[in-house]
Order: sequence, then C-alpha cells, then structure tokens
Amino acid sequence: MNSILYKLIYKYFSYTRYKVLTKDLGLKQCYADIGGHKISYFVSPNDGQPLVLIHGLLDSAFGFRKIIPFLDKKYKLYIIDIPGFGKSKLPQIQYLYQVDIFSDMIYKLFQILSVDNIVLCGHSMGGLISQHIAIKDSKIKRIQKLVLLSSGGIPHPERDKMRAVLFPADHEEVGRLLQHLYYKETPMPSKLIRKTLVHAWNSREYKFLAENTIERENEIFFGSEARKIKIPTWIISGKQDLITTPEAMRTLKSYIRGSKLILLEHTRHAIHLEKPKEVAEIINGL
Repeated sequence: MNSILYKLIYKYFSYTRYKVLTKDLGLKQCYADIGGHKISYFVSPNDGQPLVLIHGLLDSAFGFRKIIPFLDKKYKLYIIDIPGFGKSKLPQIQYLYQVDIFSDMIYKLFQILSVDNIVLCGHSMGGLISQHIAIKDSKIKRIQKLVLLSSGGIPHPERDKMRAVLFPADHEEVGRLLQHLYYKETPMPSKLIRKTLVHAWNSREYKFLAENTIERENEIFFGSEARKIKIPTWIISGKQDLITTPEAMRTLKSYIRGSKLILLEHTRHAIHLEKPKEVAEIINGL
C-alpha cells in the first residue's frame, strides 16, 4: 500500500477521533497563532479555574477523552495539541522539534489567552514539557499546581531498547508498544490501522524529535534541575509502568521538594486511559 493511501486513512482516523472531543464531549476547537504557527487546543464551555492538559508522545488531545467526563466542572479545560502533533502543524524544520521549543510555544499560548491560576497536567512527554513550563514560570507564577502523569524527566536505563518500543517499525511492534501502555485489556486495532499508525509514527517530524532529544539528552531530561519546581506537585503513575518506572517516579519525587507520589495498582503507562476515574478524582481533590 502506498504512502498516499496510508495518509488518507490516517486523516480519516484522526477526523473521527476529534469528532469525539467536539460532538460527544462538547469541547470547542480553537487555534492560536504562535510565531506564525497555528496551535490547536480544545476548551470547555464553562467558567472556572484553568486546567491545562498536555498529552504525550505519539498522541494528541484525543488521548484525554476518557478522563474528561470525570473532571469537576470547577475547572475550565484547555486541552492542547503539542506543536507538531494532532492539529498543531509545524513545518518540516528539524530545529523546531524539541521539547523545550514545545514548552516555549505552549507557554506563549498561556500568555496570548491571558490565563493564570493554572493547574497544569501533563502525561509522559507532556509531563516533561509541563516541568519545563513550571520552571520557566517560576517568577511570573501563572502556574499554581502541577500534576505529572507517568511523567518523563528521568532518562530510562535502557534508552535504546525503550526508543525501539516507542517508535515501532512494523505492525507487530505496535502491539508491543500497546502492551507497554496497558496492564490488561490491551486494545488491539486491526492490522490495517496498526500499519497506518506505523506509517504516521515514523514520519520525518518524529525522527527529528528523537534525534534532537538524544543529542541534547542532559538538557531535555534535566533530572535534578526539577528541584527548581517550587509549586505544589502531584506525581501519579502506575505500579507496573515499564516506560516511566516507579523507581524513576521516586527519583523525580526526591527532586521536587514537597511533591506527592501516588502509584496506582494494576496500571502501566497509559494511566489516564486505564484509570481515568481514579486520576480525575485526585485532580478534583487538589
């Protein structure tokens, strides 16, 4: 099957997913211009304290679909497509595909929208981006609370092995990735969809991100630099997570003074999909 057909299938696949956010969950899709780039985000219609959700690698705003119904109406939701992901398109310029560049652009979005008193919540790579934003915001104080779901930040001891898991090369490796995401009841898309995902996940843009991250690993996964985070922080992860392991989350907790670590049983990396109600209840109680 040629690449054009895979692109068409993925485009339709993406359309059906975004329809869930707007039609089924009642969110409004919006765009903001950040330095000439259109950044997509979804916002709930109610007023309330801003709760910003940032997704992980190989994901989009759609990844939060299961947790949204359980979140308290005291929050006004802002669910962002990270630049280069979902509907937030970036040109194929390698320099742009870097975690700290993403954090700069998202923080600029907060300024454009004039939102403050933010509860910032990020999953996986979104958690790492959220940490970069929290440090950047230390003087301005737009961010009041930080929630890190299975967060990046601590380099994995088997980096090359984990990179192979996160960037599947064929439809069988997609199955291996899903087994790293889910503890049980692992969803298994059709072979066609898995092949389509392989094509999408091996794009030039994702390769740019992988190469840039490896080249600047100590700057991106800044480890003990997380000590600069001074706001109330909750770290929520799965006891069976193989990607951001409990050991890594304990190390992250040791860096962020006063942070709270909550490990949920029978859960792997896709914690917001496996335990959406439990995670939402924690966020609702902040």
